[in-house]
Amino acid sequence: MSETEPLQPGTERADTDPADDGRPVLESRRRRLGAYLRHNGERICRDTIVLASWALVMTIWMQGFGVPRWLCYLATFVGVVGYTQVTSPWVRPYVSPDDLESPPGGRGL
Repeated sequence: MSETEPLQPGTERADTDPADDGRPVLESRRRRLGAYLRHNGERICRDTIVLASWALVMTIWMQGFGVPRWLCYLATFVGVVGYTQVTSPWVRPYVSPDDLESPPGGRGL
């Protein structure tokens, strides 16, 4: 990824190594959003098409058989949850500066 923003030497963020996995640190929210969409864009489109198709097919099928509307909602919900369980989550191809400021064990009380 070429859109990294360099850190100044001697700063707290530059002295720590947050991206042990090789992901760049992006300061700008706009650059983070762009990187996220470039990295996951194809999967977002595919997931949207699959889930919208499932909802459409369930609606048409249930109305064709005269099944109660609540069963259509249930079948759609079960299909969406099942799809999200079998697919891998979207990933961030960068490290956010917010991640650098939080303690390693998570946010404090």
